[in-house]
Amino acid sequence: MASNAQLGKIILISAIAAFFYYFFWVAVLPFMLIDEGNPIRLFFPPLKYAFIVPTVFGVIFLGGIAAFSFYHIWSLRLKRD
Repeated sequence: MASNAQLGKIILISAIAAFFYYFFWVAVLPFMLIDEGNPIRLFFPPLKYAFIVPTVFGVIFLGGIAAFSFYHIWSLRLKRD
């Protein structure tokens, strides 16, 4: 089992890698003067997904926070009554 420091390094490296992948996908790739058949483009989905995927994950994340909050507020109300 990994220690907390090792786990933190793994999470940090994963987050940095995801950030650079997304940054290259959204900010660099659309402005590169390469054709559609270039092998670089095989590593990236179409650009429309660059905005759809984070939006869906954001809605799921905010919905999860809202459900968690409502559950705890509801359980506190039931305990109080």
